[in-house]
Amino acid sequence: MCPRKYLIKLQDTAINKLHRLKRLLTNTLVTSSNSETESCLTYVTVETLNTWSNFSRSFYLSCTLQPKTVSGIRVTTSLSTANFNDAIGRAILLVTPNKTPNSQGIWYRRDEPTWHDSTVLTRVCTHVRCSNINNIVDGFSGGQKFLLHLPTFRNFYGHRNQKTEYAARQIAPTYGISATLRPSNILCEFPIGGTSSLLLQWINEIEFTIEYLCY
Repeated sequence: MCPRKYLIKLQDTAINKLHRLKRLLTNTLVTSSNSETESCLTYVTVETLNTWSNFSRSFYLSCTLQPKTVSGIRVTTSLSTANFNDAIGRAILLVTPNKTPNSQGIWYRRDEPTWHDSTVLTRVCTHVRCSNINNIVDGFSGGQKFLLHLPTFRNFYGHRNQKTEYAARQIAPTYGISATLRPSNILCEFPIGGTSSLLLQWINEIEFTIEYLCY
């Protein structure tokens, strides 16, 4: 996912990726064995969070290009950046002031902030004085639960130990789902009042947030 001068292109790239993940998940839940379902849930959970993280990073970098939003408004910044490396450096130093680039002045990807954290995007866009900062703040004001809970399940699939499983299970009652279920079963359950599985609900929340931020 790359920064764009037209946010509609960034939005389309992210949404298309999420649509593919939703189709894969839906088809697998209907037709596949337990082992295939487990593999699919692992992949979709990891890739969903990756997609959101990559979008968040690319959205920030896009803002430094003074892009046009979907509604046709030009985004400006009051604090100029020479290039993407400079913009990334500003983000890194804002979150971790003790970090330094390599001898060529290039910032390490491993030192970049946690892009899936919405406060990171809000902070860095505030720092460079994005003209659309109010829209960004409003975009995260809906209490989207994926921001808190999707990373916990991603952590479970990345480590699969008692600690990460316990953390994932503790989220279930928030949605009226039993905490005695395995993490993968929790993601397949419908939350109280929901019309889709928990994981699909989170993907839908991400789509809505992306569309709001880009509008």
